[in-house]
Amino acid sequence: MKIGLIYQKFISSGGMEAYLFRFAKELITAGHELHVITGQTDSATETIGANIHPVQLPRHSSTRALLKFERESRRCANQLPVDVTIGFGRTTKHDLHRAGAGCHAAYIPLLNPFKRNGIKCQLELKLERALYTSGRTRQFIVNSALIGEQIMEHYDINPDAITIIHTAVDTEYFKPSEDDASRQDLRASLGADHDKPVLLFVARSHRRKGLATLMAAWPEIHELTGAQLWIAGPGIKRFIKSLPAKMHETITVFTGLEDILHLYQSADLFVHPTLYDASANTVLQSMACGLPGIISAADGARQFIDDGNNGWLLDDPRDHLSLTGLVVDAINNPKLSAMGKNARQRTLPLTWEAHLEEWKNQFERIAQSR
Repeated sequence: MKIGLIYQKFISSGGMEAYLFRFAKELITAGHELHVITGQTDSATETIGANIHPVQLPRHSSTRALLKFERESRRCANQLPVDVTIGFGRTTKHDLHRAGAGCHAAYIPLLNPFKRNGIKCQLELKLERALYTSGRTRQFIVNSALIGEQIMEHYDINPDAITIIHTAVDTEYFKPSEDDASRQDLRASLGADHDKPVLLFVARSHRRKGLATLMAAWPEIHELTGAQLWIAGPGIKRFIKSLPAKMHETITVFTGLEDILHLYQSADLFVHPTLYDASANTVLQSMACGLPGIISAADGARQFIDDGNNGWLLDDPRDHLSLTGLVVDAINNPKLSAMGKNARQRTLPLTWEAHLEEWKNQFERIAQSR
């Protein structure tokens, strides 16, 4: 089948971008002919065998680039020699659209007034409204029930037009250490004390992911458990500065995410008090590595958490006292290791093979309705 992908940044790194890159490679491997309308590529995406249809975008204004790409993608979509088109961002004309980032109308109340009322944010909201109300897109794909509910709440959408296709996770790559000895060696190489539990927080957008809540809870968590905290991701100095100086040595920062697998394999508990996520890759990846977590109910990945069996749900991601209690209880739970095994089992059905089969069903549905 000939398939067209539409996204402003067809690059190989980043959350949405990494998913799209893997998705594109899997489609090509499956024998599909791939066409991509995009405003940005990198060396990896340029060499996977896709037909790139570039859109020249303004360099110095993200708002103007967003608006131009939406307009140009609409024009180009009509000319693509494909059987089905799929959009992934702030575009409005395609056969299918995947809302990988969630529902903007549900997210913007969490922003500060300056950002919420800014030109770019309001343009994104306008484009999202056009996506769901203009009739230019036929079917909508979401990666969690939460996002489907939010879209129907904010826009007059027929439930039949929304399909859930859960994000795939590579459980052959994201897996626990081979044995306890290997895990202990790995922990030591990363600076973990043998007899102290390690909490792991991973994010590129720390404010949205709830790092402020974790920082508020951390002094008491450390006092009650003696735990160490690993934080993976850039730009966290202002959060750590909010802590007393004596607490700084209890935190290790990994500014890059290249060793994320080893962090998952070495930590004892994943902490994810996000304010908003459609379905965080980090939740599924950590679970696949056998790492149980405390997961915010504001994340669409909550549907993979069987509270108290393979992890815990944090009802209010701003409540640092509740987070403290959950972390302390988790660390002292004698079944923590068994819960990690349950977490991995929950992710095993989320294979790329199953993921692509669900997309194939959507392609056939579009083809049959033409």
